[in-house]
Amino acid sequence: MSRGSDHVATADELQGELRDLLCLAVVGDHVRWVLTGDDTEVLVPWLTDAVAQWRDWADQVAKRLTTLGVAPDGRVRSLAADIPFNWVPDGWLHRDEARQLLSGRIASVVEWAQSRRSTATDVDIVRLFDTVCSGLEAQAASLPTD
Repeated sequence: MSRGSDHVATADELQGELRDLLCLAVVGDHVRWVLTGDDTEVLVPWLTDAVAQWRDWADQVAKRLTTLGVAPDGRVRSLAADIPFNWVPDGWLHRDEARQLLSGRIASVVEWAQSRRSTATDVDIVRLFDTVCSGLEAQAASLPTD
């Protein structure tokens, strides 16, 4: 693979990661807004913190893309194209249903980030994926169960 195609592959991987993190943030806010029931007081602050972290990681990925001379694509239509159809149902969500949805999605994003990390050759990009992977894994482990 030539240097130019390495650059394109790296940019594509980073764009995918950017979209995954932004989708998590958008959906995380939505889930926080539609939680219902008496037992949401633990999940709401967890979501508030998680969404802030997802946005921070997305910002780091976007900065890396900019450093590569690639315009980060965080447009709504780009995100919508990547969100699986109806992975979050309409209406109110009970905390347990929300937790299950978030847990599954975080696990998927971790898996995708690990795959992207395994193909990265730039040390700084590998570190960025390490940060995202370890952070998401820690979040998944801390997702409130009570």
